Amino acid sequence: MDFTTCRIPVRCRDNKDEFPCEEKLNEFRNKAELKRWWNVPFIDELCYEETGAIGVYVLDSFSWDGPRQISTHESFDEAVNAVNFYITHSQLWRRIDEPYCPLAKVDHLIDHYASLTGCKKPSPNEVFENLFYWLPAAEVTGEGAST
Repeated sequence: MDFTTCRIPVRCRDNKDEFPCEEKLNEFRNKAELKRWWNVPFIDELCYEETGAIGVYVLDSFSWDGPRQISTHESFDEAVNAVNFYITHSQLWRRIDEPYCPLAKVDHLIDHYASLTGCKKPSPNEVFENLFYWLPAAEVTGEGAST
């Protein structure tokens, strides 16, 4: 896999199969793929071939069927700077070599969830538990933990 000097994954023609595929419901992805890619922004050079811009993508809770495009940039360096900014300023997003944690932004789903189910407005934790039950548990590491 290709990486920038600051460990941002770069998708290109030669390694595209190592990245999360598009048009696959996230709940049907295998646990290894979710643990590797969940909330990990990456640069997609293949986007440049189609649009003339470098795309930044992430597999997260805003798209149910594949990585979503966060932004596009005119240069590779701009895309790298953007990913570094996103990771630094987000409580959810992480670098690929940082530990996986089953986190998802659910605030935007709370009102919709209540109207769809006809129930009272749920807590963020209730929405997460009901809609993201398929995310694998975090791996516990350290003394006395099993991995």
